[in-house]
Amino acid sequence: MKSTIAKSAGLTDVGLKREINEDSFSTDTKSGLFVVADGMGGHLAGEVASRVAVDLINKSYKKWFESDAPEEDLFEYPDQSLSKVGNYIQSGIRLANKVIHEMAAEYTDYNGMGTTVAVLAVMPDLIITANVGDSRIYMVRNGEIERLSKDHSIVAEQVAMGIMTDEEANQSPLRHVLTRNLGSAIHLEAEIFEIEPSSNDRFVLCSDGLTDLVSDDEIQQMVVAEDDPEVLCQNFIDKALARGAHDNTTVVSVYLSDIEKSKSDPFKKMGSLLADILTTTQKATKIFKS
Repeated sequence: MKSTIAKSAGLTDVGLKREINEDSFSTDTKSGLFVVADGMGGHLAGEVASRVAVDLINKSYKKWFESDAPEEDLFEYPDQSLSKVGNYIQSGIRLANKVIHEMAAEYTDYNGMGTTVAVLAVMPDLIITANVGDSRIYMVRNGEIERLSKDHSIVAEQVAMGIMTDEEANQSPLRHVLTRNLGSAIHLEAEIFEIEPSSNDRFVLCSDGLTDLVSDDEIQQMVVAEDDPEVLCQNFIDKALARGAHDNTTVVSVYLSDIEKSKSDPFKKMGSLLADILTTTQKATKIFKS
């Protein structure tokens, strides 16, 4: 299967409670790379962290991808379970984490800064998602929604262990306490998923400013109902604003086109093979006769 991006869009809003938008995002249909980051830290530090993450992930990915860099040339060791492009993304996130961690340690104004990140890479025959923190990635395929990210938070871990229900997690005062984010440690690994694309897949990347206020079921319904990704992003922002928008909200949506499977004709291949055999036989006969 060969996937093609039909349309994409991105939108961010500061919300109704915050004075500064610490979210950052990027959309690049040409390279097929889409990124959302939700920064944290005072004195504009969160804004700096999210922008550094988005910029470095984009620059490193494009550099390695365009040069077809071997995995041994990447930042830190490659993950043997991932594709080469998956390692480009993992390595770019590691690099961004290192830079943010060093900036936070060196400059007083940046002490404690960090950021989440959610990344989507669309290849002709592969979809790659990566995340750190609680910014999410959703896929809607054939009308059904699937989360292609894993929250790195205290409540998410407690839900996974059966200690807390989803409803309790949504109401918990600890719901925004992360167990992993860029800048928090020297070494860091992203959660990465690799899947095959399918016709008309739709993807949503978002900060928790959306998912705090809009459920997965609502996201699924809104994605299915809207064929224009730009309108969809605005609809999500409007929904968050209508519900109080206590945080910055950022949404990126990516729609794939109809994918045609390559059809192979075994009889055509057999005919071609027989033709090659006959040609070779004729040449051998001429040589023998001469």
